[in-house]
Amino acid sequence: MAKLPQTLIPTLLSAFLLLHTAQSQSTSFTYDFYGDKPTDLIYQGDAHFPSDTTFLRLTNAERGNVGRVLHSSPVQFSQGGSQVDFETTINFIITPSSANAPADGLTFFIAPVGSTIPSSSTGSNLGIFASSGSSPSVFAVEFDTYVNSAWDPSYRHIGIDIGSRSSRVTTEVGDAIIGQQVNARINYVGATKMITVRATAGPETFELSYEYDLSGFLNSQVQVGLSAATGEYVATHDIVSWYFTATMNQNNAGSRSRKELAGKIEQFVGF
Repeated sequence: MAKLPQTLIPTLLSAFLLLHTAQSQSTSFTYDFYGDKPTDLIYQGDAHFPSDTTFLRLTNAERGNVGRVLHSSPVQFSQGGSQVDFETTINFIITPSSANAPADGLTFFIAPVGSTIPSSSTGSNLGIFASSGSSPSVFAVEFDTYVNSAWDPSYRHIGIDIGSRSSRVTTEVGDAIIGQQVNARINYVGATKMITVRATAGPETFELSYEYDLSGFLNSQVQVGLSAATGEYVATHDIVSWYFTATMNQNNAGSRSRKELAGKIEQFVGF
């Protein structure tokens, strides 16, 4: 059997390494907020570290606040048909003002790279949706504490939002996410297109899920962030900690190509 020309061995090896890198590409970070200001977060609007707590505060108890943070490094969400899995866990506290009902809520969101606060995104637009209530290529999970009857269900809720403040699916939370620490975990599995949310507040647990192909909706590169907003009614929205990880999983065609290339290298150079 003819041997592989030596000049082609480096080329095949490089291609193999590139395929392997694409398969294992991942992004992850963890923040426990103890008053220090991470330098790899982008702070927008009213997001700050106040003197009265060690946590990251997205909004004060003032009307018309919007605060956001985004991780500065873009996340590769899709590439050549590859599938992305991600998981994020957020611990937060929404503290009502004694003067009124708490509003408006907090989100985890995924947006195009370079995203900024849309105009008129206070209150029910939660710092991510334009005045029309929509934003193309924006995915969010909202923890909504104020009922806007024109589009919200008639209860405080967790909702999955795809391009719009009108949630695709919701679950009622009542007062459970007000005034105590909430642990929320959000997952997306690229192979099944399934979005799942599980939130624990004290003794209560809330779950919801929705099947949707986010890789066909979001840009190939995105940024992930947290947002909160107030309107006529207010609350403070504090982030205690935030964890995120995303992994690019090569599609079946990519896996076959990798195996075929590895087999050729083994055949010709005796690996």
